[in-house]
Amino acid sequence: MDTYVYVKLLLPPRQSRGISHLIRKDGGLIDVSLALSPIRNGSGYLVGVSFVEHDVTELKVAERELRAVNRALLTRSSCNLALVRAANEIALMEEICHVLVEVGGYRFAWVGFARHDEEKTVQPMVHYGYEKDCLDGIQLSWADTDQGRSPWGNAIRSGTPQIYQYSAGDSTVTPWHDELLKRGYRSVLALPLRHKIEKLGALTIYASDPDAFHTEEVKLIAELADDLSYGITALRTNVAQEKSVGRLQESMESTIKAVANMVEMRDPYTTGHQQRVAGLAVAIGRAMGLPEQKVYGLQLAGIVHDLGKIHVPAEILSKPGKLTKIEYEMIKSHAESGYEILKNVDFLWPIAQTVLQHHERIDGSGYPAGLKGDKILLEAKIIAVADVVEAISSHRPYRPALGVEAALNELRTNRGKFYDPAVADVCLKLFSENTFSFEGLSGSAGITP
Repeated sequence: MDTYVYVKLLLPPRQSRGISHLIRKDGGLIDVSLALSPIRNGSGYLVGVSFVEHDVTELKVAERELRAVNRALLTRSSCNLALVRAANEIALMEEICHVLVEVGGYRFAWVGFARHDEEKTVQPMVHYGYEKDCLDGIQLSWADTDQGRSPWGNAIRSGTPQIYQYSAGDSTVTPWHDELLKRGYRSVLALPLRHKIEKLGALTIYASDPDAFHTEEVKLIAELADDLSYGITALRTNVAQEKSVGRLQESMESTIKAVANMVEMRDPYTTGHQQRVAGLAVAIGRAMGLPEQKVYGLQLAGIVHDLGKIHVPAEILSKPGKLTKIEYEMIKSHAESGYEILKNVDFLWPIAQTVLQHHERIDGSGYPAGLKGDKILLEAKIIAVADVVEAISSHRPYRPALGVEAALNELRTNRGKFYDPAVADVCLKLFSENTFSFEGLSGSAGITP
């Protein structure tokens, strides 16, 4: 820091002391301290005043850069919160642009995606800030053409930040030059968004200060752009995974329904039975507050709970008279047969075990293993109640339909003996409050995975 001392004779002393600023010919600021010491002659008379001047140009620049860095740090901190909260990529980009303007103090921000069409267009996705129509009428491109040699186009092509300053006296006038000046934009920072070698697009920020975007500030905002790229990629990956899981679930459900239909084709008297049991099981599960994924597992188990009947001769399934002991034992084997078919399928839910246990009773009187109480899966207890209610309510080869009220009386009589009391009570409540009916089902349990 340079120090200069000027001596001016015969000047009256200045009564006020302080700091003022002068401007050098090169535009730098000079901090001037006045009347630091009076100059007197041998008789003690004041003959002048000394002035000390400190050149603080570098100090002022450093202060401005420090403010810019602090602003960038605060902006990035707020954007990191947006990354954590974002539910999808559009919401994430909107929040980032909002933070850049409202927290960062920049004038305008927008995100454009790089399209890999013949023209290599840039599609604006979100924007926020002063004069949102500033992108209207501009052909946005990232091609290596006059139109594509824009801040955002160059950023996408090169993969590096691009800084531009604009003034009325620019010798090179770009297609967007006049529009930026008209709206008070004096500098632009365009940052590439990329994932590995994939060009995602660009984040472009406008400022009204022609000297905006200093080195450290750009470094911090560039890191923010990298975070945004990561966030977009991660959200896309999650969406892709969810779609993949959804497709797998749909495929699995279709396969299960096809297998279940094979059983019903061999037993016309029970057509729709498994679907109706699945529908009631879903209603019971939801009323009990089970997680939706667990309810979905209940639906699948209900659809295939009688799958093992495919091993039972069709003439026994449709026999109108009373079954012999041997025939009844063959019917009872369907629980184990269904388990054997399903046990090696890698389900997310205990479907095979549910099928195996759906004829168990909490007092141990059921089959095939005579399990009691908590040894029986909750899913199996729910399917058991739904199965009994549907079977008694509907027509069977050996008897006409007995109706829903007879089925509910069975639950009231044997809750706590054969049937889990909590499950039975929920089922009874569904019918007493008219929140469920078999007539309301349309061939499916009505649940989306």
